[in-house]
Amino acid sequence: MRSTKAVCAVAAAAAGLFWSFSACAAALHAFCYSPTPACSDNGSVTPTTASSPNFGFWSASGPATGDFLVDILVPNNYTLPSGFTVTGGGNGAATASESGSGWTGGFLDTYLGLSASPSNPLSAWLRTTQGNDPGASGYYVFQANLGTNTLAGAAGSGPDLNAGTLQVGTVVVGFLGPQTCKKEEACSDWIGTPNSAALYDGTSTTVPEPGTLALFAAGLLGCALVAARRRARQS
Repeated sequence: MRSTKAVCAVAAAAAGLFWSFSACAAALHAFCYSPTPACSDNGSVTPTTASSPNFGFWSASGPATGDFLVDILVPNNYTLPSGFTVTGGGNGAATASESGSGWTGGFLDTYLGLSASPSNPLSAWLRTTQGNDPGASGYYVFQANLGTNTLAGAAGSGPDLNAGTLQVGTVVVGFLGPQTCKKEEACSDWIGTPNSAALYDGTSTTVPEPGTLALFAAGLLGCALVAARRRARQS
């Protein structure tokens, strides 16, 4: 019988996507707590329409303990917020602050100075954000360290978090670590959040692909030509 790692490697090669392997590895997934309506992964993000959601993260590999970081990604065309207070978790509350100049390219873990898996590129969320906020070209990244926490192996339990009011288009992700790897294993220091498992504030929409826009424009042009010919015949 093939090992899980072998199956993951074959799946990744078949898909041709370098991040496919992470789907078989440890990862954190967002969920929402009552009174916030349930939110679930839709294949792109985990959306909520609550402006101040109660949320949490669970570990896909089973209960996991470590230093728990929560990162709030605010679209960079908003006025730079002064910060956020994330309540819940091992420390009860922690301030989330932006220490850089904004994330506008590359991978999130690199921007944060971490080695994490999954290590999401900017494109993992930006197109979804642009569906609600077309002017965004990146994110201000606010990070809160909630101290040592144990995340459950299923949604619905674990630290109940709140970060106050979030702007539409904001993405919230979690990191847990640093983890200890066996010598024969290749793993990152921090467990990250897959793109579709990140909490997203706002209705999840997507920006049409360039090809779709071109077809739409061609359709409009065709309609205009037909209308012009009809007017010419009637004159």
